[in-house]
Amino acid sequence: MLKKLFILALLLPLLAYSQNSIRYKIFYNDDLERNGLKVQVDYTLKKPSDTLSFYFANENWGEKNLFNTLTLLKEENPDIGFETQPEKSRIKINMKEGNKVSFIYHIRQDFKDPSYTIFNRPRINNTFFHVLGKNLFMVPLSFTKNPEDREFEFSVEWLDFPTKFRLHNNFATQARAQNIKTTLWDGFYNSLFIGGDYRFYSFKVQNKPVYFALRDQWHNGFTDDFLFSNLKKAVQSQRDFWKDYDQNYFTVTMTPTVSQKDSLFKGYSTTGSAIKNAFMIQGTNNPFNDKNSYLYLLHHELMHEWIGNKIQNKNEELNYWFSEGFTDYYTYKNRLRIKDISTDEWLRLFNSEVIRNHWKNPQRDIPNYKIKDDFWKSRDVEKVPYRRGAIFAFWLDNQILLKTRYRKSLDDLMRELLKKCTEKKLKFTDELFLDLVQQYLDRDITYFFQKHIISGEDIDLTREKWIDGFEFKNMEAIPQLEIDSTKNLKYAISEVK
Repeated sequence: MLKKLFILALLLPLLAYSQNSIRYKIFYNDDLERNGLKVQVDYTLKKPSDTLSFYFANENWGEKNLFNTLTLLKEENPDIGFETQPEKSRIKINMKEGNKVSFIYHIRQDFKDPSYTIFNRPRINNTFFHVLGKNLFMVPLSFTKNPEDREFEFSVEWLDFPTKFRLHNNFATQARAQNIKTTLWDGFYNSLFIGGDYRFYSFKVQNKPVYFALRDQWHNGFTDDFLFSNLKKAVQSQRDFWKDYDQNYFTVTMTPTVSQKDSLFKGYSTTGSAIKNAFMIQGTNNPFNDKNSYLYLLHHELMHEWIGNKIQNKNEELNYWFSEGFTDYYTYKNRLRIKDISTDEWLRLFNSEVIRNHWKNPQRDIPNYKIKDDFWKSRDVEKVPYRRGAIFAFWLDNQILLKTRYRKSLDDLMRELLKKCTEKKLKFTDELFLDLVQQYLDRDITYFFQKHIISGEDIDLTREKWIDGFEFKNMEAIPQLEIDSTKNLKYAISEVK
């Protein structure tokens, strides 16, 4: 009896492991543009079965009908039948009964280049590929029904790729065989896999690597040196600000959506997204490339590593006033602190891009609960939490500076909030934030918060108290900040305590 129990004790971890693990092999071929990335998936079931369902996202990050990128060939899977259900993001597999499942599928690019509007569909050609993890790997449907914090073992092997075809992702660089232990939604599916003619640069922060991957020759002064040197400056300054150096691996990727030397497309479009251990930049590469837009995007997306990632919203869009608004505020403030922009430039940007744009937004007084419903439907609604939250952050920063006689600022509150959320594994809520604010101001601002953030009424900036040297005046019915240059301004000083 004891011997049987001992054997069972040895087998249980192996059974549990098999249910938490899955293997993928990705094969190279000479015509990736036509054939796509060939993926073999191997999975062991807990008990024999003749059917199994896999999850494959038919919608992801604004892209629909992603089943159009998926191909299942009968000649590669002679003993398996597939029933695709795009409306359920599901593939039902019929097979010979057993406890091991193995099949092959292909992921292809399903649109023609150039495209100025597509950012998040798989890009696969003979030169490079750029595919989100959620769009490349299907998983057993059971994986999607587990707790969000449950970790899985994902084994990924890249076969027959030429040495010059460089491989990189959120978990490792230049690895031909990977064992990735992470969660599904916030980890494996919140990732990017790239390969091909990318160029790589790296540096270290407290002996921990940061990688920069980019491809193509960028126009209008976007040299590798300009892009990389500003990335280094932004990463170092933000980690110094948060006093947080825990990130063991971080990567930034930059991929053009369209490259043109001429000006046929008279515009510049770029987007950035924070993902697991990384963020990615995509944009049109043409004579209209804008350096200031790149620097804004760089600082904004890197700040999301803390505001939105480590300090994670409990109520997503309802908390965007914080995760987007405070990120935007610190995008400008951090650039001023490290002298990436001058005080005059900061003033111009904050007045125009935050305050003026907010006051001119026809949706600026929308209640917070409606932002949750309409955020993804309207560009005007989408921008409200960015600017409303940034203005509130500026107000709160000033109130803390005044209350503490410049010994503390919003910076101190944010670092304390980070510590609370990470050490106690808390998610961000309005209540958590307001309790912390009360400790810094010695007063309850719940009514002010309800009035201006939840209900959406404008803060009368001309009537509020500001630190010495700041004053608001109405210009064409829009409040604008003015700075008295004769004052010893104590605003973005990193040494404020």
